[in-house]
Amino acid sequence: MRKLFYLLSTAMMMVVGITSCSVDDNPYQPVNPTEEKADTARLTVIFYGTVGGQSDDQPETAWEIMKPYLHQKDVRVAVCFKYGKKGGKYGKPGDLVFFELTDTTNLNKISDNYGMEWSDLALYDEETLTSVINIVAEDMPARDYAFLLYGHGGGFDKNVDYEKDLRKADPTTQPGSNRAVLYDEWIATPAGHEAMNMYEFLRGIVNSKVKHFQSIFFHNCLMGGVETVFDIAPFCDYTVISGHMLAMNQAPIRQFIKAISEQTDIEKAYLQMFSGMLPEWESGYEPDKFNGDLKLVSSDKLFECVMGPSIKLTDRLIELYPTMQAQIDTAMVHTYQYLNLYNFYDLGDYANKVAEYTNDPQLIKIAKDLNDGLDQAILGRCDLHLSPLGDLPKFSISVVLCSQADYQAKTAWDYTFKEAYEYTNWHLFTGWGKWLNTTKQGPRNQKKQYEGQPVGQYMFS
Repeated sequence: MRKLFYLLSTAMMMVVGITSCSVDDNPYQPVNPTEEKADTARLTVIFYGTVGGQSDDQPETAWEIMKPYLHQKDVRVAVCFKYGKKGGKYGKPGDLVFFELTDTTNLNKISDNYGMEWSDLALYDEETLTSVINIVAEDMPARDYAFLLYGHGGGFDKNVDYEKDLRKADPTTQPGSNRAVLYDEWIATPAGHEAMNMYEFLRGIVNSKVKHFQSIFFHNCLMGGVETVFDIAPFCDYTVISGHMLAMNQAPIRQFIKAISEQTDIEKAYLQMFSGMLPEWESGYEPDKFNGDLKLVSSDKLFECVMGPSIKLTDRLIELYPTMQAQIDTAMVHTYQYLNLYNFYDLGDYANKVAEYTNDPQLIKIAKDLNDGLDQAILGRCDLHLSPLGDLPKFSISVVLCSQADYQAKTAWDYTFKEAYEYTNWHLFTGWGKWLNTTKQGPRNQKKQYEGQPVGQYMFS
């Protein structure tokens, strides 16, 4: 930790040109929020991530297109990025770069001036995240902060979303692509590449000087689920998420940086971002005929308008299941699935489908209230409707659905899906895991052929 603190502090001092104390002299104690520094920005964005594979040129492209909008210190952007095993044009494999991005930043020199060869540094480690946030808060102070997470995401993942010190590996498990908030291709496990889980992400924030962000923008796949947003909502005013896999397309990031440089109100800035993304953003989904979405969620409205109806939905499903199993099981296999290989389903559509197939007056009322609540919590959206395998008029927030058998089964780490899922705020607030521990219906196997389930994105093997 002290080594990390010293090296990252040194890198940031070089780029922002601010004289700081040594590690021993400067413990980075929280700053009194009333003590505003002379160089305090309106908003500082922390761009944090690792991609790897063939994709390291994508964040580099994002930096290039962000530069022209960063000619004033009113909005500042700090970049902390770790290169994968292929590297890129601005960094070598395994390089960690940490710099302030401005309109004059020479990207060709970031690896030499503001980088270090550090392939074994775990960006998913909560102490790493805390150190990065603290350095940015000290050297790029702002009245508000936004977090832009860039990388491969996987939403709730039973093989990741559990405390690492409590899991035990099954040596017979074959490696797979398991990830939650952010995965790192340099660090392998028996269940795939190691990844940041939501608990590490949140502790990294809680232990830092910036304990609450104005917005957290997940520019990574499949993070648009209730399991994600209910965990992160207490730590930010707004969340930007996608329930689908995101195309490698920089239109949202460019429009985001442009909008926050022009709009002082963050909500208006995100709405401007959505309006400016098309048709360029659609071009990333068009070749595969994939649906896509990106939405702005209000944390306050999520708790105020969505949680209550969700609790009622859980309780009513459990109550009805003994006498209406066939209808409820049928409803599930007609609910919109975001990606055919993952068990993420649209929450609003699921409520509508169980109400439709059971014709239960209580469920009909619950579904209406839940969808009204989702409409209030989702303040803005950009939806793409391209899939020939199914669609919705609009996408809400995804939710995990699985069978009782899957829920009780062991993961790659010897604990059960149930144990991992019941860590989530979503379960703690709504009891949803009790429903997963009840229902016998699981996702259809659609790996080889389409079987009628409405699917927004599909990968057949």
